Amino acid sequence: MIRQATSNDIAAIKALMKSEPGFWDDSWRNDVLERGLAAADGLAFVWDEAGQIVGFVCANDLGFRAYLNELVIAREARTRGIGTQLVQKIEQELRARGCSVLVSDVWRDAVRFYRALGWSEPDATLLRKKLDE
Repeated sequence: MIRQATSNDIAAIKALMKSEPGFWDDSWRNDVLERGLAAADGLAFVWDEAGQIVGFVCANDLGFRAYLNELVIAREARTRGIGTQLVQKIEQELRARGCSVLVSDVWRDAVRFYRALGWSEPDATLLRKKLDE
């Protein structure tokens, strides 16, 4: 079931992220999940199955658009619609706030998943700069 993520979930969310090869970045700050949940302002949700977190989604409402930061589903829980329901929960919450655009950078192997949910490429180029360089 979907429920609001809380600070009590942080250890389980971190374990879930670390269970997916390449997802967790060891260069992230120690308080990345605490700060992420606080910044999400109610837009962080988990899929909880009898006390086990098998899915996590987090977004930010920036006013002029929203950004889907993270979506991770435990490997053994995939293909059950959990990711779809978590993304749809974020979309529903953002519509209620008056947001009309949701963007995200996604892993290449997840593109088909997002396209099936109606996502498409924006009319923009994604650029990034690593601040530790």
